[in-house]
Amino acid sequence: MVDNIVSLNEYVQTVEHSNSYWMVRTMGGDYYDEFVEGGFIAIGYDEILLRELRAINLEDRVAITQLKQRVSELYDEAARPGHIVSQLLRFCKSIAIGDIVVLPGYSSYKLAICRVTGEPYEDVNAHGECSFVKRIPIEVIRQTTRLALPPKAQFMFNSRHPISDITSYAQYIDDTVLDFYNKNNETHIVLRINTDDDVSVSTFYAIEQLFKITEGFCNEQGILGSSSEVVMKVQMESKGALHFISSNKAFLALVGLGILFINGGGLKINNGNFNLDLSTHGLFGSYNEYMDRKADRALIGSIKNSLDSLAIETPGDFQKAVIELYQKHNEGREKY
Repeated sequence: MVDNIVSLNEYVQTVEHSNSYWMVRTMGGDYYDEFVEGGFIAIGYDEILLRELRAINLEDRVAITQLKQRVSELYDEAARPGHIVSQLLRFCKSIAIGDIVVLPGYSSYKLAICRVTGEPYEDVNAHGECSFVKRIPIEVIRQTTRLALPPKAQFMFNSRHPISDITSYAQYIDDTVLDFYNKNNETHIVLRINTDDDVSVSTFYAIEQLFKITEGFCNEQGILGSSSEVVMKVQMESKGALHFISSNKAFLALVGLGILFINGGGLKINNGNFNLDLSTHGLFGSYNEYMDRKADRALIGSIKNSLDSLAIETPGDFQKAVIELYQKHNEGREKY
């Protein structure tokens, strides 16, 4: 049973805690579509070559002073050559593969959340709206709107620099992109609240009962885990989210499983090659049977009503992990 839970967590996306997060402006939105569709970000001052920037040691104050002087000579209208140098060095030496980049569109309303996929390069044949030759390749993870971010994350737009370090807002960005993921040796499940209605205290009490059911299942199966190992963060503004975090990945995965069954009453897969009802197989079947046996209909109905009142759906990334696990499991059985 424990092996099945461990297998499920193999399909959880992992966010590296060492990654940095950046906001890269798009010239007021003019370059937004080109960056997104072309899969790159870029910075100007083409006369300063990439090889010059790569050769500079960030601790070498003399070399940086000399670069500031060179910028002043090339761009005599530049009022802040030191600022230009810091932006160029940040772009070419600080942004790393795997880092997350947020691209704001016009008036920062539309956003693209992207991942850096390669090293900086020069495109001497650059054409289009953006002719900047110094570029970094990216892949778009998700496009959304500024309104989808929680209120505290709105402060990251206050910086008007072409490139801003927004790593302090990492959690808000992660939660916007993913709803089931690992980071810092912890598992995160994000339940998105999609209602603007008032929420009663009894709603949260009913959701707490789901954790009690999970504890009972763990006790019966000899699995270590309790709700005391889970931290909950609540964000209720602009709709909002319930964010659960735990270093006990198995326990939190079982909570997600409970949400899946209560919301959907089981999950059936039909990919054209096979039909699979997850409510009757392995770990899922055992947990489904436990809920039928130990949790009365009134309690399950109360939890379902609470999820419905908050307009919470089963986390999409969790459901995807479940499907991938059982597709893999089924492929293995077919090969055998």
